[in-house]
Amino acid sequence: MVTLALMGLLVALAAPSFSGLAQRYKADLAASQMVAALNLARMEALRRGGGVGVQRLEDATCARPDSVQDWSCGWLVFADRDGDGVFKPPARSGGPGSDQLIQVFRVADGTSVMRSLGLRSFAVNRWGQLGGVNLGFTFTPPNHRLDSTYQVCSATGGRIRKLPATVSCSGS
Repeated sequence: MVTLALMGLLVALAAPSFSGLAQRYKADLAASQMVAALNLARMEALRRGGGVGVQRLEDATCARPDSVQDWSCGWLVFADRDGDGVFKPPARSGGPGSDQLIQVFRVADGTSVMRSLGLRSFAVNRWGQLGGVNLGFTFTPPNHRLDSTYQVCSATGGRIRKLPATVSCSGS
């Protein structure tokens, strides 16, 4: 009985730290997925000679505030065949003007993903450069702890880095 009581006490003491670890993991995973998506978009743009876009995921299964900076549902990488920067799913006929979905990335529930600029999508050019300077995202776990928050930054040349929120993106 004493052994069971001690084990119960140890589990009760350890549970809060595991909860923090799990939430930190969610933010880390989302930031790593963004790095993977940006690298995929760059690789596809180089392979295709441009015409690749990244757009926040907009579907009915995920509720979020109506802000173009909020990418908390996820994002998608697509071949932007019509060059308008907005993903349009292929029609049933699969006509030549429709965009091609490359990959969808979803975010774990409760993790906040905010883009530094208020744009719902951006393009990747034929040299693999991401559309616009100051491409930055912040990934905050459900517990909103700064020590568990990450950011993904990109330099004008396309270099992508995942950093803790305590480090500035300006040196990218």
